[in-house]
Amino acid sequence: MDDFARAAFREREAKKVIRRRAFWLHFAIWAATNVLLVVVWAVTGAGFPWFLFPLLGWGIGLVAHGVSAYLFADVDDVVLEREERRLRD
Repeated sequence: MDDFARAAFREREAKKVIRRRAFWLHFAIWAATNVLLVVVWAVTGAGFPWFLFPLLGWGIGLVAHGVSAYLFADVDDVVLEREERRLRD
């Protein structure tokens, strides 16, 4: 395997790390925001639980982000994996 191939594989791994870190940042912002919304709901009288709407709506987007970060491969990743298998054989 030449230096160019090694660099491509390292870049692929770096992109995976960045995608996963972006997901965890998204999760932290989602959690902090929703904790704040629950606190606002509790302080203002704890009537109808309106905070569930943004919690669940944004949660759907968060789940989609997690699936794309951990389960789906980028098109470039598929090509590089095939090339890596070819170079091993």
